[in-house]
Amino acid sequence: MASFKINFAMCRGLPTPAEIVAALEEFGLAETEEIGVLHASSAPGAAFGTLVRRTNLAIQKLDPATRELLTEQIERVALIPFGAFTKAERLEVYSGSASNLEEVGAFFGSGLAMAVVTDPIEVDLLSAVEKLIESTEKFQLRGVRVSDYAANSYMIGTYAPKFMDTEHGLQFLEKHIEVLKSVQVRFAGPAGRATATLTPNACFGYSCHEDDQPAVQQILRRLVGG
Repeated sequence: MASFKINFAMCRGLPTPAEIVAALEEFGLAETEEIGVLHASSAPGAAFGTLVRRTNLAIQKLDPATRELLTEQIERVALIPFGAFTKAERLEVYSGSASNLEEVGAFFGSGLAMAVVTDPIEVDLLSAVEKLIESTEKFQLRGVRVSDYAANSYMIGTYAPKFMDTEHGLQFLEKHIEVLKSVQVRFAGPAGRATATLTPNACFGYSCHEDDQPAVQQILRRLVGG
């Protein structure tokens, strides 16, 4: 099994996929820019690309001969793969967290000069679990994380119970829906089992057989209306 990320946001005002790809290719990968475009391509209804974020880190080393500290600048590179779906007005980022969604949305607005508005998507985790129960096979609600939970006077803070059966997990989920931080689920994919962690801000992590990745992505897209 391999691990993946898929984070969702609404992105209104997107141009056509061909226009997005043309803008990405024109921006390119300039050596003087902190953000660049490594890759751009299109598919029916969508444009895909990979941004490169470059930052410099100062590393200190000791020179044994002079006993002086020397500072060396090292470039750190992070890749941010994404997909922009024009008709669905949806942005997907396949790495990191919600901050990467904000970064790609900001790049569309400032770097590419597109009149887009990017907004977070709120996910009702109880409804998401119910959809998965109906649409997948061998579904299991494995666990949840809740905040501000106290089973007794000796417990405070985040609580992450695991469940032996889905019915028990659903009862707990319904009772603590207001303080849910994430839900862990398992279901059957075409080639094997898949696991996923769902959050209220539509930032999902999942693990599955590599051949199952497209199918699992489609299952998760349905949770945000895709």
